[in-house]
Amino acid sequence: MGRVKRQVLLAAGVFVVLGIALGLLYLQVRAGSIQAAEGRRVYDTGRFELAEQAFERATRANPKEPDPWYWLGMSRRNQGQPARAAEAFARATALEPQRVDWWVDYAQALQWAEQFKQAEEAWGRVLALLPPHDERVRPARLDQVRCVRGQKQFDRAIGLLEDILAHEDDYRVRLLLGETLAYAGRFDESTEQYRRALSAQQEK
Repeated sequence: MGRVKRQVLLAAGVFVVLGIALGLLYLQVRAGSIQAAEGRRVYDTGRFELAEQAFERATRANPKEPDPWYWLGMSRRNQGQPARAAEAFARATALEPQRVDWWVDYAQALQWAEQFKQAEEAWGRVLALLPPHDERVRPARLDQVRCVRGQKQFDRAIGLLEDILAHEDDYRVRLLLGETLAYAGRFDESTEQYRRALSAQQEK
């Protein structure tokens, strides 16, 4: 009888500990949700520093919830901190890898932070997620080229722009090509691309 009683008490103890652990987990998740809601409230009023603090608390309370990481990145971006914003966006996109709008914000933050290699890769992810005829494809491709150029890979950037022009003659692409040719020291070709871009713009 004593043995059975001990087993019953042990089982009851396990259930109590489990109940306490689940309760603490619930409270932690609930606290994270409250902090995330507070972050959104102050973010919407333009108080980005306070929003950042709230979202930091939310991510500490529930690090596997993607939304607070994303809004933490937005709060930092709106304070002119692109590198720190990119760190938060990286966590958000790792948790929600199919959110193309989050990848766009991540790529932009990396680009503004002049982390061009990582930004080029992030723009590649954006392009992989977008449907081929989405209106965001061309701007993403041009930003990806800017990141290649930021790495001083001028010949590769020129090749990418020429490939775009082979499929669609657009004055904005020619302007970027003119800029890139100038960076590469090919000034005569740069002038020609500027001329053609101006002519195409006037025809619109």
